[in-house]
Amino acid sequence: MTDLLGLAAIVPASAGACCTVGAWRPGRAVDVVAAVVMVAAMVDGAFAPRVLPGVLWFVVLALLAVVVAMVHRVQSASGASGASGASGSDGRPGSAPVVRVASAHGRFGRLHAALGLLVMGALGVGMAHDPGMTGMTGVGMHGHGGAVAVTWQVVLGGLTTGYLLLTAHMVRDGLRRRARALPVVETLAMGIAVAVMAAAMV
Repeated sequence: MTDLLGLAAIVPASAGACCTVGAWRPGRAVDVVAAVVMVAAMVDGAFAPRVLPGVLWFVVLALLAVVVAMVHRVQSASGASGASGASGSDGRPGSAPVVRVASAHGRFGRLHAALGLLVMGALGVGMAHDPGMTGMTGVGMHGHGGAVAVTWQVVLGGLTTGYLLLTAHMVRDGLRRRARALPVVETLAMGIAVAVMAAAMV
């Protein structure tokens, strides 16, 4: 059953990756790379024997999550500095600018992507017949009374819950605003993939 759910999670994850590729624009190359690598990690985890152990995939996805967050920070800083030198809404100096509230996808899109990489990597570590997790759990059970395994499960549960709550908020906001379909489908598809992977771990 776990293997079937792992395979099933690849479908929405692939759909989400396709949406990421379809929404590509300058500055989002790292998002495309991250989405493709995440699907590759899921496919590798669904079939035995693995090409790479789950722990190594987690390290790769965690590094990509950091890169995604850093790129977002740099781009946000560049956008803010550019906006600070702009004129008012009608082009005249001194005119009051129009304040627009960014959508949830605009505010949290990159956070959602980075958190998704971490969650998928962590879930991949815990998948069945994973030598990396087996070894780590064994060390925890024999050396520390299971503290490592319990801590891992608590952290994983918190990350997964936070990711799914953020997904629900972004999808609801996108539907309420009647936003473009592609970002909403991308967010929803990745949320479904994480939910299915989490169900496979239960």
